[in-house]
Parts: sequence; C-alpha cells; structure tokens
Amino acid sequence: MSGCRWSRCARGGSTCAWSRWSRGPAPPCWSRCCTPTPSCAPPRGPELSAALLAVFMDRAARLPLRKGSKPPCALVTLAVGDVTFRTKTCGPSSEPVWDEGFSFLIRRPHVETLELQVKDEAGAALGSLSLSLSPLLALPGLAMDGWLPLPGGGELLLRAQLGVLVSQQVEDSAVPAGGDTERRQEEEEGEEEEEGEDEERGPGGLRRRRAPADSRPQPPPGPRLQLSLWYHGEQQKLVAIVHGCRELRGGPRDLPDPYVSLVLLPDRARGTKRKTGVQRRSLNPDFNERFEWELSLEEAARRRLEATVKSTLSFVTREKEALGKLQLDLAQVDLSQGEPRWYELQDERSPP
Repeated sequence: MSGCRWSRCARGGSTCAWSRWSRGPAPPCWSRCCTPTPSCAPPRGPELSAALLAVFMDRAARLPLRKGSKPPCALVTLAVGDVTFRTKTCGPSSEPVWDEGFSFLIRRPHVETLELQVKDEAGAALGSLSLSLSPLLALPGLAMDGWLPLPGGGELLLRAQLGVLVSQQVEDSAVPAGGDTERRQEEEEGEEEEEGEDEERGPGGLRRRRAPADSRPQPPPGPRLQLSLWYHGEQQKLVAIVHGCRELRGGPRDLPDPYVSLVLLPDRARGTKRKTGVQRRSLNPDFNERFEWELSLEEAARRRLEATVKSTLSFVTREKEALGKLQLDLAQVDLSQGEPRWYELQDERSPP
C-alpha cells in the first residue's frame, strides 16, 4: 500500500502536496498527519479518513463452555465507530478457527478503538476486548500479531495493521527554515514535471488533473496466488496466510476443486507441510487460512517456500492434478511487513 498517491487539492491559493499510505514507522508529526487540514477538507464535507486498519481474525482458544459443559458455536463481531463486521459462526468448539480478514477506514487512529466481541450463535457474550489503535503507531510496521486474553477466560489470535496517510506537506513543514535550498528547489522542479505529466487541458484551456492512477503493483495476468509472509520475532515463527487464487485454469469439462499445499524446502518431511481446505468448483477460490512454522529467522532465510495449487480429480482414487506452482526464496522476501502480494503460478502441464 506504500506509495499510493492522492490527488492534490487547492483552495484559497494554497495547495495540499502529495500524500501516500505508509506502513513504516509513524513520523513524529503523526498527530498532524492524521488530522485533516482546512486546505484539504471539502467545505462542510465529511471528515476524511487518515488511515486504513486491516484485521485478520485467526482463531480463539479456551473459550468458556455453555451450560451443560457444551462447547459454543462462536462468532466474533468487530467494530470501529459505526462500522461493524462479523465472522462466520464456527463450532461447536472451544477453539474455533475463523481465518477471515476485514478492513476499516480510520479517521483518527490516535483516539479510535477496535471493539471485539465473542458471542455464541444465540447472541450470548463469551468475552469482549477493546483494542486501542494508538499503540500500533509506535510498533514496527504499525502492526501487532499475537494472542490477546479475554476477560473471564479464553483468548483470541489476531493480526492488526495500520496504513497511515502521511502528507508531504506536513513532512516539509518539519524542515527548519534555511535548510537545503538547492535540494528543495530540485524537489519542486521534479514536482512540476510530474504535474505536467498528470495534467491535461480542458475546455477553455483550463488545466485539470487526470484521474490518479493506483501506484500499487498490479497483479500479473493469468493464474496467480495471493500470500502474506512475515516472521514473528517474539514467537520465533514464520507465518503465512494463503488468501486466495485467481484465474486458475479449469479442466475441459468440470471446474476444479482447488486447495493449496505449502512445504518448506529442501525438507519435504510431513512436519513442514501445510494444506488449506478445499474450495468446491471454483477458478477464483478464497481461503484466508493461516499457517506457522517454528524456526529461527536465520533458518527461515535458508529455506524456500513451495506453494502448489492442486485439485482432486477423483474422490475414490485420491488422484490429484497440479493447477500451478511457485517457489519463493525466503532470503529474498521482506519478512518484516507481511503485506499481501500476488505471485504468478507456473503451469506444470505446459512445456518449459
């Protein structure tokens, strides 16, 4: 998400400079970055969002039992302000697994909170938790990942990450007067060149901005797999989330029943293998499943992650068909961020 530019806005002769979404450390002036300025805000318009919160709800453990010592059929509601989402209902189990992701637009990350409630299918509360977003601004990658205890028993495993909108105007205002004049002049000349490329002439010769292009890398065409990879330093674990696949190649007659198999090479032992659930009859399956391997960061850098998308051809014979494969050298992967990325799948059926 880093590098996504928003268009300029001008009002009263002043101009708001380029802004971008950032997952890096929050700047010292983050409170001003996250507060809309009069020159940027539309007159009498709604307050603009300053950040994006991504939440991946993984699972729960040791949830309290219902009357009669029966495990609950549990779900989680997630709310920020007046926006609420809910997971699917899982169970009956005291350790439900949801593997679902949600996102919220955040106006004031330094004051807002994420409200979590665990309930059974009848609506009875099993536990609740309020997660302030302000501490995320001081964490590496603006993210937290781990188990959170629930009052009254049980705990939740989730990942929460902020993307904060940082204004170039605010960053420039932090430069003291009398600074590097030549550097500022070069930057202004570069901005003027960009402005000429991104503008066009309208009726009457008036200049107007073209629609801003999304600077995020676009997914490759054809069969592809979306993964998030990062290393959890506190727990000494390599973590992978398999989000989904797009544009898989189907068979001549029926749609495939795809799933994803993961293995850490060069070791193909059972202990390094992981597998998602099967999605029936789909060329664009969504999995949103999380997997972990306990190993050191140095060991992870010596491994390669192999991901293979397969489909079951016959339930009786258990015959499998490979729909695509990829290998990632983890030494070449940034394991500090954990942002979702698309990877091209190689078709094993086609000649090299």
